[in-house]
Amino acid sequence: MTRGVPAHLTRSVLPRRVFGAFAAIAVLLGTAGCFGSSDDGPGSSGGEVEKANITVGIIPSIGMTPLYVAQDQGYFKEEGLNVKLVTLSGGGESMTGLLGGDVDFSFANYPMLVQAQQKGRGKVKVKIVADAVAAKPDLSAVVVKSDSPLRNPEDLEGRKIGVPDTGGMADLAVMSGMKAARADPSGVEWKKLSYQNMLPKLQGGDIDAAFLEEPYLSVAQAQLGVWTVLEPMAGRLDGIGLSGYAALEKTTQSYPNTVAAFQRAVLKAHRAATTPQGQNALNKALTEHIHILPEISAVLHLPAYPLTADPTRLQRVPDLMREFGQIKEPFDIKSMILKSKS
Repeated sequence: MTRGVPAHLTRSVLPRRVFGAFAAIAVLLGTAGCFGSSDDGPGSSGGEVEKANITVGIIPSIGMTPLYVAQDQGYFKEEGLNVKLVTLSGGGESMTGLLGGDVDFSFANYPMLVQAQQKGRGKVKVKIVADAVAAKPDLSAVVVKSDSPLRNPEDLEGRKIGVPDTGGMADLAVMSGMKAARADPSGVEWKKLSYQNMLPKLQGGDIDAAFLEEPYLSVAQAQLGVWTVLEPMAGRLDGIGLSGYAALEKTTQSYPNTVAAFQRAVLKAHRAATTPQGQNALNKALTEHIHILPEISAVLHLPAYPLTADPTRLQRVPDLMREFGQIKEPFDIKSMILKSKS
């Protein structure tokens, strides 16, 4: 069904407000800086950290909001860690930065981690040290213009759909959602676009539909009244792992106490997210670090922040990748998961 337009917004002012909001989000997301403290010290448990000063590659998004909370609330410092957050441009750079040794840990989506492990053929081993984000039904949607004739999943067959990347969770989710609705995704023409360019391309007719996730989805729903054709994270994909924090195996072997301290700080932030105080901290991080406007954050749908990297749940990712041809061989993700020592 349509997510309605506020009555006071007229058709004549919608494009300017929407595109302005998208542009503001795009600019501000690119300005997230590096943060850290200068105090070294022992971790709260498990022995003194071997490497107090660590770098974490990030892609500023609502998925990693708890990491900012861990920084702001001093959870890393309590564990004896001096954390520098290094802003990366996207999923590809998150992996090249990790594999090249530019960062100690990296926030990355699971399809990319699986592909990196498979391509390495055992030469470079990547470990998932903490789960970061799990899907919720209202986290993303495939939307069309309010006056589009496309109204149902089967209407997406053979259409041009904008996605932020191919070979990742976006096109996987759309294909899975279409298949579940008995629509054929094989003829879809994927158009790789940045989120800030999605609505202009949609409005201009360059694409027929757009895959949007928060916060861009709430902007489009609140200010443009786009029609939701498909919520791909509902049903079978509800709760599927989206992104995690990864490190090279050599890092986990050389600095086990450091990795354990990082895991504990992330876990504490995820646990705090379930409390009223934690929700306040998340909202503060959204406005201060992700730079989301208060009026948007008030209607934002946040993902789930898991407490454990559960192998059964994460296995759904490579299984889905194989189902839709992103990988050709069966893949056991359990071997990638580093057990927490909390």
